[in-house]
Parts: sequence; structure tokens; C-alpha cells
Amino acid sequence: MVALEPLPLQLHSLGLGEFAAEVYAHLLHSGARTPEALAAELDRPVDGVRGAVLDLAELGMATLPAPEQAVSPLDPASALALLARRREAEFAVAAHSAIARYETYRRGTGVVAGPEVVEVLTDDTVQRAVIELQQSAVHRVRALDTAPYGAPSYDNPAEIANLARGVVHRVVYAQASVEDAQRYRQNIQPCIAAGEQARVVASVPVKLMIVDDRVALVSFSSADSDYNRTALLVRRCSLLPALAALFEACWRVATPLTGTGGSTHGIHSGERQLLRLLAAGATDEIAARNLGISRRTVTRRIERLMAVTGATSRFQLALKAVEERWI
Repeated sequence: MVALEPLPLQLHSLGLGEFAAEVYAHLLHSGARTPEALAAELDRPVDGVRGAVLDLAELGMATLPAPEQAVSPLDPASALALLARRREAEFAVAAHSAIARYETYRRGTGVVAGPEVVEVLTDDTVQRAVIELQQSAVHRVRALDTAPYGAPSYDNPAEIANLARGVVHRVVYAQASVEDAQRYRQNIQPCIAAGEQARVVASVPVKLMIVDDRVALVSFSSADSDYNRTALLVRRCSLLPALAALFEACWRVATPLTGTGGSTHGIHSGERQLLRLLAAGATDEIAARNLGISRRTVTRRIERLMAVTGATSRFQLALKAVEERWI
């Protein structure tokens, strides 16, 4: 299998066909092309190219191919939103499958869901368990983060201390969490600054924290968590690797909130933070609120970034930011 470049790989992770993702990225780079020209430039059979172009056209990401006419790329926003919703539905199915898998295991082996395997925690113990589990981490913590939040404050000193002593934290945030200005400034941004690896998706199917592949804290529905104020403490059993696989599936399709060490030539930290928020789907108004600046300042910064990169649209600006590893 041919190794995909970053943009095709990201499009493929959202559910776009591997070759269709490669063709779309090539169109963005080269401009309008006939299927025959695409086939020659990509060194692929022309029939396969036509099939990929039809897939893109059905999603609204490219013009329909016509005899001797070039195919042009179209704005992918609506298509990507559709693909993202499909992925979220798959995550929800995966979460319920994980529960069913464990129940089948428990019934088949006669294991009693008790303190040795799964423990139900109530409101007065959940937050304490979160802190104690984080403090017990040795190597890594993985989390899916979404509202509601039971902590009395936004800061997360346990994670900051973990990062300082070398514990890796990877977190996938629901978009609503990033759009919460106070939470973003007081929790998410400080953790990212301390070294947290963060990504964002439109929504996550569960609230989840996995510590060192030995224990997990999970609530399978944020609505249920808000109503019942309960969570499950899952120790080593067949459910634990299923939850880990669910996290990794979310991680693969999520958008990075953290930079990867690329060049920052020509931009400052405030502009990098703005790019991260825009990549996460934040509106100008939300980005302004999260950064503590005016909407007019957001507009000016975007205009400056487009001038620096030579981008003529926000989509081109996003591609440039990914290429330069600013986000």
C-alpha cells in the first residue's frame, strides 16, 4: 500500500476512500485536471481515477467528470461534516459494542461485576477517584473529555504535576469543551502549555480516562452521568482493551490542538493559538472569547496570517498551517 501524505491520511481517517483522498489532495496541489491527466501524474489506471472522482463528486468535493473536461476541487466543508458525523455514529456503536462484549464475557465466565473487575462510583467519590488515578499514573494517561464536569474548579494540578514528571497525557476534547472560554483558558490551555497532547472532535461518545492500561474510569453517556452522577471504575478485564481501542479510534480522526514542533517563522504564539481554535471548529466569536481579545482583532489576525501565507481562503490557510506544522 502506498504511504499517504498527511492531508490524504487525515481525509482517509474521516472515512474518505484512500485513493479518493489522494486524488483530492492532488487536485488541491495541481489545480483542475482531466481524469487522463490525473492518471498520468499519479501513475494510476484511468478507470480507477474516474471512480475516485465520482466518489468525490457524490460527496460534493469535486465537479462531475465530463468528456475532455477538467475536474476541479470544491469546498469540502459540507462533505467533511457528513463524514465526521458518520464517524461519530461509528464511535457510539463501538461504545455500546464494548459494553455488550463485556456483558457476554461476564455471563460466559461467571465473573461477578464487583470490586475485582468493575466498580460503580457515585457522585461523592468520582472526583476523588479522578485525582487519585491521575496521581497513580506511571507512564501515560488517555482521556476523552466532554461536559458535564463535576470538579469544583477548572484547573488540573494533578495533570500538570504528571506532565512535569514525564507522564504522557493524550486527550481528545469534545468541541463544546474547547468552546467553553473559561475552561479553555483555565484548564485546556495550561495543560497544553505543560505538554499535553490534545485533539478535538465534534463530540465524543463517552467520558473516559485510561491510566497505564491497567484501569479506566468511564461513563457511557454524558446525559446519564449528569443525571445519575455515577461512573464505572474498570480494572483489567476484556472491556479494558475495548475502551482503549475506542480512544485510539477517536484520536485518529480528531484534529490536533497542539503543534508538532514545526517552524513558527512569521507567526507569534497568539496566532498559533488562534489557528488551533479555528482548526477545532471554533467561530470567530468563540475564538475571541477564548483568547480574551475582540472579534475585530481575530479578523485582523486572520487577515495577517492569510497575507503571510499567501492563502486566498480560510481553507487554504488551514492547509498551510498543517503543512508548516503550526497546528
